[in-house]
Amino acid sequence: MRKRLCAVSLVLLNGIGSGNFLLGCGDKFVGAARGTRFQQAPSGHQETILIYTNPASDVPTALARVSVDATLRRAGYRPKTVATSAEFERELSQRGWDLVLVGLADAQEVTQRAQNKANILPVALKATDAQLKQTKKQYPVVLTKAPATNDRFVQMIYDALASRSKSKAA
Repeated sequence: MRKRLCAVSLVLLNGIGSGNFLLGCGDKFVGAARGTRFQQAPSGHQETILIYTNPASDVPTALARVSVDATLRRAGYRPKTVATSAEFERELSQRGWDLVLVGLADAQEVTQRAQNKANILPVALKATDAQLKQTKKQYPVVLTKAPATNDRFVQMIYDALASRSKSKAA
């Protein structure tokens, strides 16, 4: 009887402790397998992101490997992707955006129109060294390489939004 009770207790404890629900102090969205858990969106951020995929810019090339909408929604963001200039103008004027992802050529115009209401994440894949240096002075985060994975893309978005929070605090 004692052996049977011990065996059942051991099996139950092993089953309870083997789940991926081990959350301790620190980041609550990193599981035991060291990966980000996208099943639950962090409730803390509901930032809106406007993505302008102008065919003349580097944005479509930079985001070709990433499933933008699905990835950002799983991470808790609210993205909106527009492809035409008319759609972009309408969306930019209708509501306030927390982050606007645009090509390098469009970034300057958006910066003037947004008047520090939105954070700009310029995409500069084919920029010269001088252009890149000037862009990095003006914007805290610049997308200079196409993100290879969805996680890397989410990290870039997070960094751009975090830089906005730091500049507001200062």
